[in-house]
Amino acid sequence: MAEQESTEPLSIKEEYQLWRQNCRYMYEFVSETALTWPSLTIQWLPDHTIVSDGLIDAKLLLGTHTSGQDTNYLKVASTQLSSNASVKANSKIKIVEKLENNAEICRSRYMPQDSNIVATINGVGEVDLYNLKTEENVSHFAPHTENGYGLSWNPIQKGLLVTGADDHFVTVTDTTKNNATIFKSDIQKDIVNDVKWHFFDENLFASVSEDSHVYLFDTREKKCVTNYHAENASGINSLAFSPFAHNLLAIGNTNSNINLLDLRRLGPSSGLLHTMMGHSEGITSMEFSPHKDGILASGSQDRRVIIWDLFKIGEEQQQEDAEDGCPELFMMHAGHTAGVTDLSWCPFKDWTLGSVADDNIVHLWEISGKLISTEDTEVNESVLE
Repeated sequence: MAEQESTEPLSIKEEYQLWRQNCRYMYEFVSETALTWPSLTIQWLPDHTIVSDGLIDAKLLLGTHTSGQDTNYLKVASTQLSSNASVKANSKIKIVEKLENNAEICRSRYMPQDSNIVATINGVGEVDLYNLKTEENVSHFAPHTENGYGLSWNPIQKGLLVTGADDHFVTVTDTTKNNATIFKSDIQKDIVNDVKWHFFDENLFASVSEDSHVYLFDTREKKCVTNYHAENASGINSLAFSPFAHNLLAIGNTNSNINLLDLRRLGPSSGLLHTMMGHSEGITSMEFSPHKDGILASGSQDRRVIIWDLFKIGEEQQQEDAEDGCPELFMMHAGHTAGVTDLSWCPFKDWTLGSVADDNIVHLWEISGKLISTEDTEVNESVLE
């Protein structure tokens, strides 16, 4: 009977307790803050202030998903980080600004050229632009007729915003010219789950859809220039361009796999470099580290955030290591008790992330220096609970 019980999977509560027991080996710090309503979005703001030796005041963007039971808001949260291991910061978050919205906020992102300007897309396809400095809604328009999750600012050309939604459309809007629509496409045959601009080419962006395709668009030609079909995937939820490698694109599928693609060879059945397997349910969010080449974070409905090291792909493993996952699986953050909805790398502090889930909890965390050290990359298993 005892042997039979030991083979039963752990409950979510038991998994969480085990994770808490091992946190001291995996993180420099990890904090959990409960929200009144779940947030479908999170993003660190780049502006920060060094208030004393080792202490940094920081802010994040959050949203609300009240299911129609209360007013929805774009929220700005403050927190404190430490840049000195000997100084402990209070990393709990506090809401310092609330800006009203008509529906649940699916994504919020600041404009790279002016972080005071924040765009949101909501559950009815509306886009709102907020000025955090003046605490006002400065623009409101509806490029879509249904719920939208795709939202991305052009990192090179100020004011260009691409959006994607359940209405099968992607739309490029010039917010500097009275929100003029400069491009719109319905080539997608199903829901558009994500859109992103290329980091190095201001004319390129990509979308991913429930129709299991990646579409690469060129605004100069005002059309889709190529596409890729993800085989054995019932849909694609997320994508991320590398901020270091011009031709690297990662896509997260509903079947839990992540595909790495080469833009130079991209075609309906070509361009696949590698498939990474480690999640057990659909991918919901992905973002490459802005600091370290080849480091990718992915969130999933399986309640996990996985950090991947692409430079470890193909490395030989001992059998006992292989049982823990593929060599590129660098770390698993297993503290959420519901599906992860979004994640964000801190732009000014290495190896620090924020993540949110349907359990109403915001996690802020920094990966332990012992895990990243090239001299000692493993924690002795004998010290783990």
